[in-house]
Amino acid sequence: MRKKSLVLINGRWIPEGHACVPISDSAYLYGHGVFETMKVVKGHALFIPEHFERLRGNAYKLNLKLPLNLSLFEQSIRRLIQKNKCDEAVLRFTLSQTPEGKPFWVMATKVFVPYPRSCYTRGGRLILIRSVRADSLEKAGVKTTSYLTKILGRQEAQQRGAVEGIFLNEEGNVTEGGSSNLFIVKKGILLTPPLSEGLLPGTRRKAVITLARKLKIPFKEKILRPKDLLRADEIFITSSLKDILPIASLDDKKIGDGGVGEVTKRLVASYEAGYKFLA
Repeated sequence: MRKKSLVLINGRWIPEGHACVPISDSAYLYGHGVFETMKVVKGHALFIPEHFERLRGNAYKLNLKLPLNLSLFEQSIRRLIQKNKCDEAVLRFTLSQTPEGKPFWVMATKVFVPYPRSCYTRGGRLILIRSVRADSLEKAGVKTTSYLTKILGRQEAQQRGAVEGIFLNEEGNVTEGGSSNLFIVKKGILLTPPLSEGLLPGTRRKAVITLARKLKIPFKEKILRPKDLLRADEIFITSSLKDILPIASLDDKKIGDGGVGEVTKRLVASYEAGYKFLA
């Protein structure tokens, strides 16, 4: 039986079963809100400063008032983890506003269900999303609560038995996954689409780019087409909950030798070494 949890709403502790959002809330009515999802590992929320910086920037873009600074944000996260006795969990912060323009924020946790270990040791299945296109460039790159496009893409990926689906933009270029960024390796060079193609600046995307430079792995941002993915030697995706997840196939076509590539292995090893409690 799932234990009862507390939710933090505008600084007030409320039992999860009694927590509610007003029917006039901007995120509920119009999708006018922003959010961040964080992974909790062994009682620690990962990449808090990076998530806060993205949250602050996105709130500014949507004219939402963020009533917390980094210190209060971190303190609230730690207290929520302690009160809910979280070891492994997903923590989400959502910011919206009332009709009067006052900020309304919610911080909550839920049980983290890890991806099968085989996805990390043998690689997962990836598909190209056919049902919908990526969000327009105007709102892409902002993690808003208007998530219909991503939900439809995730549903297609699940129906086709894939760990993730990759969106194409109106030009047919590769952008991102339903909840991840994408990297490929070709002839030893690490490649990923530029943010200008309409994708979210993921915290793990930034971490991988930093690690690649540290490890002296050649890297560049490059516009990618579906054919580039099929010709890649390696593919992996990154996200707050997936970390670095290798890909073995795309649309049931084998990538490289169908296993986890050497560049991917180096990046995973370095990533886990930096966060030893992940391993």
